[in-house]
Amino acid sequence: MDDIVALWRTLWTGGKSFHGKELHYDTLPVPPPHRVGGPPVWLAGFTPKALERAGRLYDGWLPYPPDPADFATGLATVQANSQADKPVTPGLFATVFIGENGRRALADYCLAYYGAPLEFVETIQVFITGSRAEVAAGLRRYVDAGARHVLVRPATLVPEVFAGQVSQVAAMIVDSASGLS
Repeated sequence: MDDIVALWRTLWTGGKSFHGKELHYDTLPVPPPHRVGGPPVWLAGFTPKALERAGRLYDGWLPYPPDPADFATGLATVQANSQADKPVTPGLFATVFIGENGRRALADYCLAYYGAPLEFVETIQVFITGSRAEVAAGLRRYVDAGARHVLVRPATLVPEVFAGQVSQVAAMIVDSASGLS
């Protein structure tokens, strides 16, 4: 994957050839990038090697650890491996369910999406459920740990429930911006 990202960056900066660890091209097409340098490329890994690579090679980091303290520790490792002139933007990928019976909704989602029980999946991913204020508070713990972008995934595969959850997330954002939660 790192070789592919290096190839993209070579293309986006007008490189005429590329010789990486695995990929070798003597000539490259030169499509004009939409923005100078191309789009930002983010990595979502959380292993020690992924943290090092996120800092060294990527523009953003989008993990999903179940504990904000682990997020903060991982972010420190990413930042320690980034260049001063090229900071890495820290983000968070969180699965949420706003409303009653949230644990049940998360459990159903994990079985349908991953084919695994919630009790297993929540050991490797952040899941937050409760009222809008409770979900906002859970997300705020990650913001306090350093997250600057938050990607929220509603925990449902049912289109009508998904639409309702998106509305709840939007209301949570408005509430938070208004200081209500």
